[in-house]
Amino acid sequence: MAINALTKNTKHLISALYESGVKNFVISPGSRTTPIALLLAEYDRQNDDMNLYIDVDERSASFFALGIAKKQQEPVVLLGTSGTAITEYTSAVAEAHISHIPLIVLSTDRPAELQGNGAPQTLPQHQIFGEFTKNYVSFTLQDDHPDVTAYIDFMTQKLVHESKIAPCGPLQINLPLRKPLMPQLGDKQNIVVSSLTFAMPVKTIDALELSQTRVLILAGPNEDEDYASELAEFSKQYHVPIIADVLSRVRTQETIYGIDALLKSNMIRPNYKPELVIRFGATPVSANVLQWLKSENIPVWYVGLTAGSDHSRHATRVFQISPTVFLSQITVTNNLEFYQLWQDLNVKPRQVMGEASIASTLDAILPEHTTIFVANSMAIRDIDDIFTGKLTRNIYANRGANGIDGIVSTALGMSSTSSQRSVLLIGDLTLFHDMNGLMMAKQYQLPLDVIVINNNGGGIFSFLPQATAESYFETLFGTPLNLDMKKVASLYDMPYIKINQAQDLKAIIATPIDGPRLIEFKSNRLSNVTAHHQLMGSDK
Repeated sequence: MAINALTKNTKHLISALYESGVKNFVISPGSRTTPIALLLAEYDRQNDDMNLYIDVDERSASFFALGIAKKQQEPVVLLGTSGTAITEYTSAVAEAHISHIPLIVLSTDRPAELQGNGAPQTLPQHQIFGEFTKNYVSFTLQDDHPDVTAYIDFMTQKLVHESKIAPCGPLQINLPLRKPLMPQLGDKQNIVVSSLTFAMPVKTIDALELSQTRVLILAGPNEDEDYASELAEFSKQYHVPIIADVLSRVRTQETIYGIDALLKSNMIRPNYKPELVIRFGATPVSANVLQWLKSENIPVWYVGLTAGSDHSRHATRVFQISPTVFLSQITVTNNLEFYQLWQDLNVKPRQVMGEASIASTLDAILPEHTTIFVANSMAIRDIDDIFTGKLTRNIYANRGANGIDGIVSTALGMSSTSSQRSVLLIGDLTLFHDMNGLMMAKQYQLPLDVIVINNNGGGIFSFLPQATAESYFETLFGTPLNLDMKKVASLYDMPYIKINQAQDLKAIIATPIDGPRLIEFKSNRLSNVTAHHQLMGSDK
């Protein structure tokens, strides 16, 4: 029997994605996904290097795919059904847009004759994510014309390539389908995709010899390729101190950590002021460091493939090239005393208590190269202030839109990329926002330790001005949920451990285990505020 158009064109779509280097696929099943989902499952059985995940919760699925793409720095396909299901991807697509993550959404849709006339489960899906996507295309998989097949081959490869060009970002491929939806399974016809090869653009600069002798590097969150070894060598050769954001993936014991705490405690005196700051990466976790650069009117050169997005509007020169290329082309004659002055900040004592002690303990006990995913709000601030990078610098977070939705699923997606155990550091409120994501931990027995700091509500609000509105604060901002974490763990068949002090983590982390595990550390929001104020020896 001759292969029908739906089967042929869907196979061409899948083959073009696969041959363009896409190996990870996440499906949110639904009726309209039938032909693509079935042929993906068949293709998965035929290719050992392909990974297919099923997540019935669309929002969780989208963040799970985001986590894979974030860690692998490669496009991941997300397949969903028509109607409101597709809208559930919006938060993850927004995060991918701002964080420059290559995510490819295959949105199955109702055909043209059902649009706009009351058909159920039908929305206008044309460019439904708006400006969050880099590009959009629609394929008519049931059209038998040879030009349609050639178009699918060409455009799919072109779009995958586009998703990887800086600034990387998400794409939407809309697939309107009419019934019958069943493809021909088991068809042996060989699918040949006309290969399209792209040369990645290469940018460079002429050699630069800097005249400044007090040069400082600010390494923000890294969205691109690693440059840690090149940066470490540059710093050592030219005596250039590095302030390393915890998400920079360059933080080691030789880089300056906890700049936010240092600035808040007034430890950055006038004699620390640099003549030039070279900035890499995205917006730092510390808002204060950008404010300091601007208030002190310190010249800033911003370097990176996506450099230029600077809400502080203070960069004086922008180099849209990779940090690796930039570092290979510049030389500095830096003042050794200036370098040592900054290095000495790392030995300033920190009084680590309460919730922050979890970050400090993880810094000391985790196996080398452990991947840590950190939730937003207090968790990411704690780890930026405390974590020195003693054993690992593989720290990730969703710091594009800075939301607390989808954190569990993103961490699980990331953990699926490696057999080594990874860690999620999260608060109780953020966990609640994505509890459904824990089903993927159960379903795939992913090697993740979920460490929940349970202060029964939104801990970060206790540090903000609204905390003084005592009559309304708990109801509107504290929002205690009284979650029983043991029951949460039981719901998803996860081992549960409660710890009373951070040091208890040492024995737990050292105990071998397969699959996920939930670890709870209870805290008090009010005492946590006091502990943070005393971090650098100040009670103010």
